[in-house]
Amino acid sequence: MSTKVMQHKFTLSLILLFAIVHALVANDGVYFTSGSFLVPVMETNISVTKEVLEITLCKDGYADVAVDYTFYNNTDEKTVTMAFEAAPPYNADTHFNPKGIHPYVKNFTVLFNGKKLQYRNAVVAEDGDFSPLNLMQWKGYGEVPDSLLPVDDVLYNAACDSFCSFSYAYYFDAPFKKGVNKVRHTYRYKMSYGIGREFEVPYSLTPATRWANLKIDNFTLRIKAEDTREIILNDSLFHNAPFKHTRSYETFQIQDEIYGECIFAELMKGDVLEWYSKDFSPKGIMCILSASTLRRGIFDYAISGKVVIDKEGGEFRYLADSGSNYFVEAQDYGLIPKADARVEEREAGKGQGFVFLRNQIKKANVRQEPSKQSKVLCTVSNDGEISEYYPCLGYTQDKSYNSWYKVNINGKTGYISAKLLLWDSIRL
Repeated sequence: MSTKVMQHKFTLSLILLFAIVHALVANDGVYFTSGSFLVPVMETNISVTKEVLEITLCKDGYADVAVDYTFYNNTDEKTVTMAFEAAPPYNADTHFNPKGIHPYVKNFTVLFNGKKLQYRNAVVAEDGDFSPLNLMQWKGYGEVPDSLLPVDDVLYNAACDSFCSFSYAYYFDAPFKKGVNKVRHTYRYKMSYGIGREFEVPYSLTPATRWANLKIDNFTLRIKAEDTREIILNDSLFHNAPFKHTRSYETFQIQDEIYGECIFAELMKGDVLEWYSKDFSPKGIMCILSASTLRRGIFDYAISGKVVIDKEGGEFRYLADSGSNYFVEAQDYGLIPKADARVEEREAGKGQGFVFLRNQIKKANVRQEPSKQSKVLCTVSNDGEISEYYPCLGYTQDKSYNSWYKVNINGKTGYISAKLLLWDSIRL
């Protein structure tokens, strides 16, 4: 088998698209193995009768994952190689590990019919046929100069000046007996994050279709959180059944400008968001995202945002469309009929919206002009749990391209550095 490669071409805009991402797209399937490489195969005798996937969003920035499978082997006992693949980190400044151990996967365990199994690690090519890689020739981030390897989620071969996508693999030999077999594996990994995303948990379910029944007879997804979380979940995989929430909180179906059809849900400590389906045949990657992606109007250095104004004049932060409604936020989340409301775009540069001190900033100087050398008129402080909002009167830049918001504090009009403030389209 020959390893397919990517030619030495990169687009700067793609490289700079995200800030820092610990990307990990996990999945489990059946493979043929030889040495330290894996080839996905179809299993014709063993079916997936049940899968329970439980993902807990932890306070420390990690996700705890527990997967319970029930398989049925309709033939004699046999040993099957199963593997868990984890995509490498992207733009995380993390060195390649040629031993096949993912830098952000921790505490990986496998129980097969109640017995702990040993697993091995490998680096495998993501080229469609999982060709073996000669790691004497293929080198990763930290092994070659940055000028030759501008991104950290590929390997480089100097001999042919080419690149190859790869994954870290955790694989084990599963001794299936005839009849019912149960597999449980657990691990934790550092959640992805980036511009506008506090966390991201991708998970590929499609390898389940490589078993004999080409589907999961009974599939359950459970999402938990160790603290308060607001999430969106791509809806394309979950159209045929509703989500259930332990507190009977409403989940919202929304149409996001970037992520398309999504489910929105709130989770508090101890809550469980659950989805169940029979004859589940997934055709894509599930992704749990922080709902902060919807609040594009209050990202760092955001200076514009949409506001929904209802027929009584009430103002709400626009988050997304939801069929014939707007999905909005004020003190709570809700829906406003489009027929009874309008959407208005507000901009800091037009003297619209409000500003408030960032959480970590306790005091800020209000200066007479947009300059660090300008006279200090007064100071504003952030002493309470709820930040004070100030009307935004404008937005400008100084000669050094530093940004400033224009405000009026106690009758004094001046400027505060944008590094110290966040802008919002409405006052909550």
